[in-house]
Amino acid sequence: MFILLEGQGIVSIRRIIAIVRHDGETAIYLRNGSLLATGFRPETLAKRYNAFRKEARENAVPLRRRTGGNK
Repeated sequence: MFILLEGQGIVSIRRIIAIVRHDGETAIYLRNGSLLATGFRPETLAKRYNAFRKEARENAVPLRRRTGGNK
């Protein structure tokens, strides 16, 4: 799944190793050693992730019905 950042920014949660809040900014440390900075608090990132995940699951329901998939 993904976490939505500012603007068109998006990052896969599989790439993240740590999210740290410091001096009004949140640092997102990635597996490849790079660093992303965001103004969102970690709590806000979690809420955005959960909302995105919920919407994705809801949007997948009609597709599963058409293809005969389960839950």
